[in-house]
Amino acid sequence: MLLESAAIMNWAIPFAGALITPIIGFIAGKLKEGSQTQKVLRIIRNWMAVFTSFVAFLFTMLLVVDVFNGQGGEAFVTNWFWNIGDKPFAAGFGVLVDPLTVLIASFASGIGTLIMIYGINYMKDDKHLDRYWFLMQMFIGGMIFLVMSNNFLQSFVGWEIVGFCSYALIGYFFDKKGPQDPKEFTIKEETEGDYNAHAGFKAFITTRIGDVMLLTGILIIFAVAGTFRYTELLSDLTWLSDLHDKKILVLTAVLIFGGPIGKSAQFPLQFWLPEAMAGPTTVSALIHAAAMVKAGIFMVVRTYPMFYLGLHDLHIENLQYYFLIVAAVGGFTALMSATMGTSATELKKVLAFSTVSQLGYMFMGLGVGGLIEPVGGVMDYNGYFAGSFHMLSHAIFKALLFLSAGAVIHAVHTKYIDEMGGLRKDMPKVFWPMLIGGLSLSGVVPLGGFFSKESIFGACWHLGEEGNNAGWIFFAVAAVAAALTFFYTIRFLGHTFGGKKTEHVEKAEKEQGGHLHKTSPLLWVPLVILAVGTIVIGFLAPVVELFMSKNDWFAAATNFTVEAFHIDYAHFFGHTFGFSPPTFWITIGILLTGCLPAYFLFVRKQWDTKEILKKSKIVNGIYTFFHRRWYMNHAIYWCLRKFKVFAEWLYENFDLKVIDRSNYIIASGTMKSGEVFRKTHTGILSVNFLYMLLGAIILIAVLLFIPF
Repeated sequence: MLLESAAIMNWAIPFAGALITPIIGFIAGKLKEGSQTQKVLRIIRNWMAVFTSFVAFLFTMLLVVDVFNGQGGEAFVTNWFWNIGDKPFAAGFGVLVDPLTVLIASFASGIGTLIMIYGINYMKDDKHLDRYWFLMQMFIGGMIFLVMSNNFLQSFVGWEIVGFCSYALIGYFFDKKGPQDPKEFTIKEETEGDYNAHAGFKAFITTRIGDVMLLTGILIIFAVAGTFRYTELLSDLTWLSDLHDKKILVLTAVLIFGGPIGKSAQFPLQFWLPEAMAGPTTVSALIHAAAMVKAGIFMVVRTYPMFYLGLHDLHIENLQYYFLIVAAVGGFTALMSATMGTSATELKKVLAFSTVSQLGYMFMGLGVGGLIEPVGGVMDYNGYFAGSFHMLSHAIFKALLFLSAGAVIHAVHTKYIDEMGGLRKDMPKVFWPMLIGGLSLSGVVPLGGFFSKESIFGACWHLGEEGNNAGWIFFAVAAVAAALTFFYTIRFLGHTFGGKKTEHVEKAEKEQGGHLHKTSPLLWVPLVILAVGTIVIGFLAPVVELFMSKNDWFAAATNFTVEAFHIDYAHFFGHTFGFSPPTFWITIGILLTGCLPAYFLFVRKQWDTKEILKKSKIVNGIYTFFHRRWYMNHAIYWCLRKFKVFAEWLYENFDLKVIDRSNYIIASGTMKSGEVFRKTHTGILSVNFLYMLLGAIILIAVLLFIPF
């Protein structure tokens, strides 16, 4: 390996930076306000955060070279062994260098660096940057630590670090003072800051449900297999048979999947992610593109070969239900969230719903891939690569979209798309990157999103051709979700950049001296880099496929071989993306189905959408249903309010009247009995002798008349 310690340095350096930058900020805060030294120290603090992320990216790039050279595997492995009865157990620490870990670490650190650069300008007026930079570096370091770990338990530690950082960053503006906005907020609190804190707490609690499920599944596997290490669990699959014999294998697999459901905001734990938009835009970009939600995808991809081999090599048929659940949850979430995106009025929330939907695509691809039968004993690669590649493609274009949205919001001082408009000429350096990101999100040729989505369509088609009708169902779901995705993409682009300037935009222009402020290079340079990445990543898919095949332990365990171990574009188009079936032409039809009505509604504006909603009760009802998130969020708050009422009744009628009153009755009775008993203690010898005699008589009676 080029540098063996790179697998530790790429997450240890962001952790170290998280400790150093607040110290620099603390020293600066002790200096005279506005002094030159203070300004220099704060500049050093800000760029220190960027530097640590960039260095982590450089170390990860060394690992990319190692993997391409066929090197990697476990490093720095330390194990602790003990026996419980006659059964051995092992836990320890180590890192695992393989294509999956390096792939995610690459975009977590690389995209994270661009987000940090963007944040220097975007967050420049914030008064709590010590806390901001600490949490952002911990977030990036925690994500890399999670994926680089060589065992379940260590990954779970990183999993919780990421969860804590997301909670703190979503509620970052907890002290922000301002009125509530009735358009989107679903709770009644005094200030916007209260809502931000509530959103962070909501994310924390919701994801904890999945975390408990994941930890339970991990402990069950550990109890049976005696190890947490991924390589040991994959090299010896007898633990799968043991769990199957105990009839808890599918339950354990679903418990493991519960963690990704929470972290990646899949049904029924999808509620927290739209509320996560309460945090700064840089936080939204990091959560949606490079960290947090990708942790759930990682966990499913990491365990994929274990359960796939259990199904197809060990012939544990029950495991097909696990893959069916993964695909079904992903497919339903993709479709449901796409419908919500068509009616959302907040720019970042439209993108949030699109993230939930695209994550659903990834899970659907992985679930479908698990159901595809091996050919000639060789594991099918379509679904595995489809989910993994869409994860990479999505990371790039979603970071691009969120950072573009942040630049727009920063300029016009509103987050609602119906208060924007006519920004194309004033913000060309934001418009073109956001257009590229939006088209990639929609799956338009030849951008990266097209190729990654096409790989998922191809996997579904392949499953259907095998005779499994579930493949056709998932293909239809993916097609409808794709059409809706293009529809709401044209909608938010048309509202934001098309048409005439709204009164709100004109007011923002006046406040800024008659024109919108020019976008800082610290804002638009990351957009250009991400836009270029979005354009080229699809054409680099053969390279990514080749990279993902460089996995000795995975290949040995699965007998997997890529058909062409060089950049073969015939293989690229024909095999990987399923262009041999007519999915390409179906994709074109899907895009036209979503694009045309959106173009005439929101770009050409040939019909007034507000008038349509007023005149048609059916359309208005559908719109309201989607806008209210299928009333799921309302149902949760309704249940919580009812539970609160029940808890208050229980407190008043049981806690106070029964529990507390019982305490007083017992205490009072004890005191009164003590007073009565105390009267028998006269201190007179003759009376004490009389009591002793009476006790002796009772004892003799008991011994004589009660048989033992």
